[in-house]
Amino acid sequence: MYKNNSYKFNNNNYNFYKILDEYYKNKYNKFESLENIHKLLKTDEICKKDKMFYYNPVPIFGLTDRNSVFIKDFYKLVDTDYSFLVEYLSFIKENIKPLFNNERLMIQKTPNIRFHLPGCSNIGKRDSDPNKHIIGLHSDSEFNHPESEMNIVLPITKMYDTNSIFYEPYPNSKIKYEDYESMNLEKNNFFCGYLNKCNHYNKINQTKDTRVSLDFRVIPFSKFKNDFNISATSKKKFILGDYYMIF
Repeated sequence: MYKNNSYKFNNNNYNFYKILDEYYKNKYNKFESLENIHKLLKTDEICKKDKMFYYNPVPIFGLTDRNSVFIKDFYKLVDTDYSFLVEYLSFIKENIKPLFNNERLMIQKTPNIRFHLPGCSNIGKRDSDPNKHIIGLHSDSEFNHPESEMNIVLPITKMYDTNSIFYEPYPNSKIKYEDYESMNLEKNNFFCGYLNKCNHYNKINQTKDTRVSLDFRVIPFSKFKNDFNISATSKKKFILGDYYMIF
């Protein structure tokens, strides 16, 4: 199962975009759309401190990646509105479980959300990055993630060009970083892959659109073992009830 593939699904069956669009629209009077959420940074609706952070093109990897005001807003939504969790679980049941022969899965309790703004990267620079154009080159196993994890990337807005994710097709491929595959995804596609061992990175988004996407990790229940290592970003242990839940 440890392959990197994109799959089609019926995007009309899920309200991810609608839920997020309505949430940010209710929160910010000058909100236009998720693709244009970056325009809020030029308004007086976001405090100066947050605007200064967002105009810093690259956060610090593993430290300030989640300091964005929009990400903080998202976690408030997840904590207070059950409708998002309903969509999340419905998507997993109908699209992810069949990839694993409908086996019970350990799934990340709360998905990560990414806002890849124009002129920015949504993950941070690492000292080990080979050049200025490659940002946050890593595999998840470097940061304690269990080797049996698979990664799901679900675009809320279109992923294309430099607002995408770039990844090697298989572990230890030795191919040039510039030749990594681009995770170009329409709204009716999602990615399932082994980013636990496959290196991946971002570029500065040179498109006009913010890329909004969800990503989360799953493990077939038969391959799961409690792992008391701690996630570098969420600071949660890779155990049932903390990082994962059974579904």
